[in-house]
Amino acid sequence: MNTRTVCAVLAATATAIALTGCSDTQELSYGAAAKKDNLEVSVLRVVAGDSDDLSVLKDAAEYQGRTPYYVHYRVTKTDTGEVSGPSFDVTADGALLTRLNIMSPFPEPIVGPDGKLVYKEPPKFDKCLDEHDFGAFKQASAGESYEACAVYLGASGSTAAPEKVEWVKGGLLRRSDDQAFAVWK
Repeated sequence: MNTRTVCAVLAATATAIALTGCSDTQELSYGAAAKKDNLEVSVLRVVAGDSDDLSVLKDAAEYQGRTPYYVHYRVTKTDTGEVSGPSFDVTADGALLTRLNIMSPFPEPIVGPDGKLVYKEPPKFDKCLDEHDFGAFKQASAGESYEACAVYLGASGSTAAPEKVEWVKGGLLRRSDDQAFAVWK
């Protein structure tokens, strides 16, 4: 083989690899489980809500016209040791949806008619609860699991339903070239 032929074969091979990609990303249907490190994660379903669902939030006016999508998932610890919970990217119409973190508010102190301090329970956002104790889960034995839900918001006025949910590297330091561990469609 001459040098030109070898170079042509190497160039064609490199192009084929670049075009097909070298991805370890698992493509799954809702309900199927993906495994990474010492976690098994299943995205169970994605449910569309209504913008009125967000009316119980303190700053509800900020979310007017936006559709919430509820991502229900299960996490199982497959081995002992430290774990990091999954992070998800949810995409609709080619754009990432915004994750909405809803924390339980504290009871509001008010003075009763008798002059004594009482506490008014705050409204509870019960459409999508995520009340697991992650600190306890970090110490849990293999086989322990929890189910949770995360809220993602579509763009204002958009009716595009989520097309995929990706399990991605967690945290704020995700780079655009980081690959997803798994994708549910």
